[in-house]
Amino acid sequence: MNGSRIKVLPEDLINKIAAGEVIERPASVVKELIENSIDAGSTRAMIEIHNAGTRMIRVSDNGCGMSKEEIQISIERHSTSKITKLDDLFNINTLGFRGEALPSIASVSRFEIRSMIKGGEAGLDVGSQLKVEGGKLKDIEDAALPQGTTVIIKDLFFNTPARRKFLKSDATELGHIGDIVSKYVMAYPQIAFELISDGKQLISSSGIGKLKDAIAAVYGVDIAKDLIEVNFEFQSIKVSGFISSPTTSRIDRNYENFFVNRRYVHNFLLNRALENAYRTLIPLNRYPIAILFVDIDPKQIDVNVHPTKKEVKFSNNYEVMNAIAAATKEALSAVIDNKISPVISQPGVVWENDQLPITNFESGIEVLSPTNIELNITAIQPLIPIYQFKNTYIISTDGDDLVIIDQHAAHERILYDRLSGKSSPEHSQPLLILETIDLNPKESAILNENMDYLKGLGFDLEEFGNNSYILRSVPYVAVKSNAKLMVLDIISELQNIGKTIQLDAKQESIRKLVACRSAIKAGDKLKIDEMNQLIKDLYATQNPTTCPHGRPTMIRLTESEFMKKFGR
Repeated sequence: MNGSRIKVLPEDLINKIAAGEVIERPASVVKELIENSIDAGSTRAMIEIHNAGTRMIRVSDNGCGMSKEEIQISIERHSTSKITKLDDLFNINTLGFRGEALPSIASVSRFEIRSMIKGGEAGLDVGSQLKVEGGKLKDIEDAALPQGTTVIIKDLFFNTPARRKFLKSDATELGHIGDIVSKYVMAYPQIAFELISDGKQLISSSGIGKLKDAIAAVYGVDIAKDLIEVNFEFQSIKVSGFISSPTTSRIDRNYENFFVNRRYVHNFLLNRALENAYRTLIPLNRYPIAILFVDIDPKQIDVNVHPTKKEVKFSNNYEVMNAIAAATKEALSAVIDNKISPVISQPGVVWENDQLPITNFESGIEVLSPTNIELNITAIQPLIPIYQFKNTYIISTDGDDLVIIDQHAAHERILYDRLSGKSSPEHSQPLLILETIDLNPKESAILNENMDYLKGLGFDLEEFGNNSYILRSVPYVAVKSNAKLMVLDIISELQNIGKTIQLDAKQESIRKLVACRSAIKAGDKLKIDEMNQLIKDLYATQNPTTCPHGRPTMIRLTESEFMKKFGR
């Protein structure tokens, strides 16, 4: 065989491969450029995007800037001012350090960088601008510019169409960008950030250095004002920030934010430590809101374990987990001691924050039986309720067997069928008091993308300012629920399932959620006429024996089973 099969890849291909690791989507570009702005000492950073970043991304800052020579070097692979020797990798205090971002971005876009150092070369306030297309240098020249750096990315992935076709809808990609910017707004409250999409301002933070103001810019004033402050030191680790009270929770972990040395990170151990502190304080399958900062010796962490630097590894996991758990418990204890009653969770029980289990049983409860009621078993009323056990299960009979009904599962089936149009459909119900819902940009994008479907379901939402909405009505079946919390949970559900399932399956998932949140809860005391109505409505559904999630709504105990138990 002539020649070697092993070859050194050309530089252009190397850069495109690196781009595949670092630049997953437009949000990845925004992340890398924001990090450069922060490392440059900026106090202002503006992010402008068009078509969710595929057409154009512009990030401008007022940082230290670069000289003409530095601009040229910056687009070379592995060019960085952050590290010079191996030991520096274990003592990193900056967000960027690999020197891969700019050349990777430039290799898959039409790229332009403009920068000026105040009193720069020869003492003149003259900047430089450089243009690259698909990784190839096109032009570099002097230009009159303000201090700082502006990077412009046009036509991302124009020369790698296979990469571009894997991007999601504009709403989804915009949501990812909003999420990235939101993290840096909270991580660096001393920097004024602004995110503008197609001319519309989505995020604006003051940059005055107050964390609560930054949180309000991301999550809204209602969430920010109800948070509990955390300030705790454990050995060489400091934990600070804010967490939610036990009366506020979310359906998923999307509101749990951890920053290690001001770097936003994913680390399941941190989530676990936080959630363990809330274990007996919030319902099962609900999660707290947290914006927590972990300050630790850089030598105790490795930030070089992921191409996009979104994960970190700790030299002592348990030390950090203990610090998070202790900090959270201390902050929560202060609130609970001030007479804020926690919501105690119980295995297998589902309820809303404002619908706590009823545990005080009335004395002298009348137990109905065939001896004191007239049995009238018909197709319309196939079961007669006898007793409500533990305010959760309806003990009933059809005259021959005992049937035990799970009231929550049964009501869930009824409401799901109504929402699906499989039984008598209900219409939208206007709220007596309108609700204002503040969202972050990612949630806002998801809501806008699914607005038509939610309106068809019975939710009337109207945009009211940047990422704020007025909720005017809800589906009739949900009129007694916490309407605002339900909308937030629906958005989280839509965010979690994303585009991975078909539209019908996505809509089914939302109907299940609305039915579950609106249904009678375990612990809700029912009157006899309410039990009767529940049974009638259940048997009017197409599948009365199971709830929408597949759990049984009832179990039947036959006479022969009783006889066997009693040895007859």
